[in-house]
Amino acid sequence: MKHILVPVSAPDEARWAAEQAIARYRKEPAHIHLLNVQRPLPQHISRFFGGGDLRNFHRDSGMRVLEPAIRLLDEAGVPHRDHVEVGNPAKTIVEFSERNRCAEVVLQDESDSLLAIFGLGSIGSQVRQLMQAHAAAGQGSEASGST
Repeated sequence: MKHILVPVSAPDEARWAAEQAIARYRKEPAHIHLLNVQRPLPQHISRFFGGGDLRNFHRDSGMRVLEPAIRLLDEAGVPHRDHVEVGNPAKTIVEFSERNRCAEVVLQDESDSLLAIFGLGSIGSQVRQLMQAHAAAGQGSEASGST
């Protein structure tokens, strides 16, 4: 059974992400991985947290982002694994995909986003670029986008 990665970076993306995961699962059952990547806190803030407290803070924050998607997948009866990681979002998504041998990474097409309008790269476009570089080197997954 193939693995599909569905990154969710904000609660307002959760419905779209869940719909994509449900559609792909119904087409062909797969292992669905929901992933939220939390950016590290600045050192001048994180130094006041113990290691366990900081991990719990990131985990709780990430699960709040994933919660709407989790609820929709549960209601649809689609099994999934939920993950929260800390780091650079695009790099972390690509590394997670490689570590878990994901056949597909589902990314929202953000061509109409404010970032794209100003010529700045969205997380999705950064992931696509990193995955293309890895594919050219003979490794990596397929990134798919939808609107």
